[in-house]
Amino acid sequence: MRTFFLGFLLLCTACATLTPEKPRQPALPNEPSSVPTPAGPTGAAMPPDTPCLPCAQAHEAASNAACFHLVPGAPAQKNKKGKTIRPGRMCQPQSLIYARCRSGIMTCKLGNTSPEGWFACAQKAGNTTSTPQAGAVMVLAANAKRKMFTGHPVYVEKVCRETDGTWTLTISHTNYDRQCHLDQNALVRFDPRTMTATFRSGPWAPWAKGLRVLGFIVR
Repeated sequence: MRTFFLGFLLLCTACATLTPEKPRQPALPNEPSSVPTPAGPTGAAMPPDTPCLPCAQAHEAASNAACFHLVPGAPAQKNKKGKTIRPGRMCQPQSLIYARCRSGIMTCKLGNTSPEGWFACAQKAGNTTSTPQAGAVMVLAANAKRKMFTGHPVYVEKVCRETDGTWTLTISHTNYDRQCHLDQNALVRFDPRTMTATFRSGPWAPWAKGLRVLGFIVR
């Protein structure tokens, strides 16, 4: 009994401190895990009067190490006459390739598939949801202002359901700066009522507020 109780306390270390007088809710079906304490809207820790429900963490495959092998891009090479003799090379992995690699979701490979194209195809196949899941791919809608003309996918590492109906997600993604750099363990507040995401930490935190979310691609 003591072991069970200690294990349950570890479920919500990613969220706000649990209020003793409020009952805990039943655990999610996913395997629970602890994650860092998310920041509030102003960067401060979440107040103790906003307890969380159990969290869930994605299972990591041993082969995932290959997903973190970053290869910088290279410009095209030209001769003295200005003629291209060797085409440029895109840095890798691009955001969609990284999301596929981490999630293991290889569906809807339609040539040079865009994030929005991948989501639309997965949606037709019944492989999308509006409910966050650890191990899923969250797809942000196109955002011309930020030059995300085809959307942007992020891998969902961990999820924690909050009592106010929102979710705290721990995500990772590459190419957030168009240079294929990797952003790991960024905290995102997802609101299913408005289908929007607000980054609480990471390089996007200063500007990524209320980004429209298409949904989550699942297996």
